[in-house]
Amino acid sequence: MKEVVCGLDIGSSKLSAVLAKGTRERMELLGAETLSVRGLEKGAVEDLASFVDCIGTILEKVNAKTKTKIKSVLVSINRERIAARSSFAAVAFSERTNRHVTASDINYLRRQARLLGLRIDEFILHEFPQDYVLDDSHSTASPLGLLARKVQLNSYLLSAPYSFLGNISSAINQAGYGVLATVFSGIASGLSVITEEEKKKGVILLDIGAYFTTMLFFKDGIVRDYSIIRFGGNDITSGIASGLELPWELAEEMKKSSLVLSPTDSLPSGSLVLRRGGSYMTLERIKLYESVKQKVEQFLDCVNEALTRSTWASKIECGIVGIGGTARLEGILEKIELRTAQSVRLGNLKTLSLFRDSLDVQYAAAVGLLYYWFESKRSAHLKNCFIGRNYLERSVNFIQHLFQEYF
Repeated sequence: MKEVVCGLDIGSSKLSAVLAKGTRERMELLGAETLSVRGLEKGAVEDLASFVDCIGTILEKVNAKTKTKIKSVLVSINRERIAARSSFAAVAFSERTNRHVTASDINYLRRQARLLGLRIDEFILHEFPQDYVLDDSHSTASPLGLLARKVQLNSYLLSAPYSFLGNISSAINQAGYGVLATVFSGIASGLSVITEEEKKKGVILLDIGAYFTTMLFFKDGIVRDYSIIRFGGNDITSGIASGLELPWELAEEMKKSSLVLSPTDSLPSGSLVLRRGGSYMTLERIKLYESVKQKVEQFLDCVNEALTRSTWASKIECGIVGIGGTARLEGILEKIELRTAQSVRLGNLKTLSLFRDSLDVQYAAAVGLLYYWFESKRSAHLKNCFIGRNYLERSVNFIQHLFQEYF
């Protein structure tokens, strides 16, 4: 039976909601909406009433379009205070003899790594086991069934403050909806714009938001590193507004419609005609470019520094995938490519779902939430197939699962 699921992406400047039904392999779009957000300041709830109203408005619009009553939503968040850190845990079985590593041992190690890496005011959103070290010498991604006297887990955790998550959940609840799961938007976007092959070979997801930019490093199919840069599209708008003495709204319009960030030393030529109030003014394109040149150069330096700091940058084979509204500015991805010596492409929604021709990449995180949900349910289903009172029962369950999955 096809399941109906709603993904709600809470960005710094807008909300995006996508409603779909189906399975991970084939999802049918039922409705999508985007709305400028109120009540948030850089992703944090500042005015609860206004934020609740925004959530209610966008979900009511999706309800009205699809005539489907949404009860709960999947939520993605993107915020400056998301913390990333490594955590370690170890268990010693015996001083003299080896024994086989069991599933219980692995669960214990993961639980200990979460406890040791968690601060009292935080909630862990995601954990990524990096590797398991057997007897301080042999590293493996899956130690189950191997012989060892001691096993150490190296894990990578992404967490967020309880108060922040609590305020988000409270707002959604007050709007009349439940929360199925909360996911970091970078993880969600990665599911909808990056292929499994790219994650395996190594790829960097560069999400340029309104207030800040996040970088997620994927390798061997999992997140290996995370970096945040205090730069976003609003910094470019601010540069245009202050440099050319323009109102914010006009500067934002100029950024989206006329700004060209030359990827080489050649500079944009020609002029623009602007309407300001009741009169018109002429502006040379070179002045528009120069008003943001310094800010863009500082941003490129920060991206390069983040690559230099990461030990995983040299292991990336598939380059950088850029998403976010600012990633569409003409010339910015080419500039990043020249500065970093990495191949860079603009992210697009994967063709696996039915969204590609009808949804813009601005819905990447909202669509990724649907992938996340169906994949998590599939993983849970597969895990349950191995549960049984004896070997025969487990085998029968697994064969039944395969039959249902493919026939």
